[in-house]
Amino acid sequence: MKKTDRIKNIVFFTVLGALAIIGAIWPLRPHVSEVEKRELTPFPHFTLSGIMDGSFTMELDKWYADTYPLRDIFIRGANRLKSLYGNRSVTIIGNDNHGDDIPDAPSVPPEPSYPATEPSGTSAAEPTGTLPPDTDPPTTVPPDTGVPVTGGEVLGSIYVSGDSAYSLFYFNRSGADRYAAAINRAHKVMGDEVNIYSVAIPLSSGILFDKSLQEDIGLSDERAAIEYINGLMDPAVHALNIYDVLRAHNDEYLYFRTDHHWTALGAYYAYTELCREKGVAPHTLDQFEEKTFTGFLGSYYSKTLSEDMKENPDTVKAYVPMGTNLMVYADKNCNETKWDIIHNVEGYKTGAKYYCFSGSDQPYSYAHNPQITDGSSCVVIKDSFGNAFIPFLIDHYEHIYWIDFRYYNGTLPALVRDKNINDVIFCLNLDNTTATGAVGLVDRLIPES
Repeated sequence: MKKTDRIKNIVFFTVLGALAIIGAIWPLRPHVSEVEKRELTPFPHFTLSGIMDGSFTMELDKWYADTYPLRDIFIRGANRLKSLYGNRSVTIIGNDNHGDDIPDAPSVPPEPSYPATEPSGTSAAEPTGTLPPDTDPPTTVPPDTGVPVTGGEVLGSIYVSGDSAYSLFYFNRSGADRYAAAINRAHKVMGDEVNIYSVAIPLSSGILFDKSLQEDIGLSDERAAIEYINGLMDPAVHALNIYDVLRAHNDEYLYFRTDHHWTALGAYYAYTELCREKGVAPHTLDQFEEKTFTGFLGSYYSKTLSEDMKENPDTVKAYVPMGTNLMVYADKNCNETKWDIIHNVEGYKTGAKYYCFSGSDQPYSYAHNPQITDGSSCVVIKDSFGNAFIPFLIDHYEHIYWIDFRYYNGTLPALVRDKNINDVIFCLNLDNTTATGAVGLVDRLIPES
């Protein structure tokens, strides 16, 4: 063997060994990607059934790849290289990642009609009592229309078009079945005296794309997925379908263009559906103090380094609760910190503007509304989408708690019992109600007894 070949082999195996050692150092593994502005795949929950069917091994492989310590550095380098390609106007339709077929739900409802729900109103009256029936002429949800999206391309799990990127959804039936079973178990364990609500949050492409584009790309039908999940749940569970109300307003600013989250306006429409299910009147947006934070460049900008996005960043609007803007969060070490439900992030970095909502992704948080004294309480089991949803709930409860299912180490029944909680609200994006690893973390919150 030539000397140069020996040197190449030594260098290659030295680098390979170093990378393997780095990958084996558990404390170096991140939980959040600063580049992608998202939570990374959690370590899978070990179960015997997961070993038997191979799902544990698959999720373990996904966790190892997603949390590799140098991953963000590699992504930055790849993104910088892609940014040198110049303008790319060709549309690449198709993706190797196709979801499972979605079976018919046990009871699929017809396409609904909705009263027109305005995001603002002229009355500032307190929302007491029940919603008046049929106060507005019904508006049929358009089944096929979406915002104009042209000249885009599929990049991994997102679709990029000009200054906008969209989340793509691929259905996983085993995860969906397990999520529904976990919600049913929560009802069984906590009993009829506790109200269980499930809010599966659609991803942006399912709401904003027209049906033909969704079919061309090979996306799973988000409405059908939600109806399938809801159809598996116990009739006593309040399984909401917020897809239709979002779809009816899909010409509005419901999702960020440079980030994977929904906006506060999208969360507001979900909140109105929860109020409808509870039989209480929602507040109108003009009753809240509005905060605006400009210059937001979120996870999809970090992933693409798109010049179009950089030149046209998102604006984050937030609505301050009327009863209180004070909250307390506990970090992973149980250290408590007083914070704002809507926090001023004006001076934060461009990628951190979404942190204005609800203390971001802490394991455990709570707030007390002194304007309400009826003892009402709820807990929200949420991911980062839930952060924009929680502020609208503050004015309807005396006590509100929220836990991030990925980081909270307690059990849900114990929390409900200890805090005398009336309402339990699961508020997760559709990926987290179907992905095996995420659903496993929901599972562990709800032991059999």
